[in-house]
Amino acid sequence: MPEVRARPGEWQEYRHESGETLDFRFIRSKRRTIALYVHRDGSVMVRAPMRAPFAEVYLFMRERWDWMQRQLQRFRDEPAPRRIVYRHGESILHLGEEIRLHVQAALRSRALLREGELHLAVPAVSIEDPDVLAAVVESWQRRQARQVFALRLASCHERMKELSLPFPELRIRKMRSRWGSCSRRAEITLNLELIRMPLDCIDYVITHELCHLVEFNHSARFYELQSRFFPDWKERRRQLEELGRR
Repeated sequence: MPEVRARPGEWQEYRHESGETLDFRFIRSKRRTIALYVHRDGSVMVRAPMRAPFAEVYLFMRERWDWMQRQLQRFRDEPAPRRIVYRHGESILHLGEEIRLHVQAALRSRALLREGELHLAVPAVSIEDPDVLAAVVESWQRRQARQVFALRLASCHERMKELSLPFPELRIRKMRSRWGSCSRRAEITLNLELIRMPLDCIDYVITHELCHLVEFNHSARFYELQSRFFPDWKERRRQLEELGRR
């Protein structure tokens, strides 16, 4: 296969042996392996090490062609997730439970969960501005996530203590296509959106990432290890997918 030069961030075209073509965004970064992401909007992104030959990227995509097509078809068949509308009376998910938004005017913005309702206080001029309300909710979710995720990480790490794993550094950020990630430096990153999910689902994602500290892959040995410490992980993964669509 001839070598193809591509500038980082460029949109490229992959032509499969069947004759079908696929446009994808190509990004080089300081990573060790090639990674492929299929997004719900139908776009595809490939990240590769700085010096990886582009022919190797093509081979990687050819090997994963059937999987990509299944993912794209699944997103086409599934209804689009409901867009969250931040306004008085609407509901959002928090730790797997629906909570109702109660919006009121105040001198400064704040959020407080009380009796199944998230009370949002914002200046009167912004009381019907969904972007302002969304920002207040996200700020509250980040505070909640820092507390909840840290506690769940400690619990999952203790459950796996026989492996003598290093205690990882925890990071929280919004991610478009993953619930979590793990680095070889023992850093675990969790998607902020996980704060909407039940504790069992959060524990599943954390356990999954902790297993990567032993098996930095998705081999049979990795799944054996995950099943050992989280036997019902398939059910939790299914639940995550269903709630994510909500």
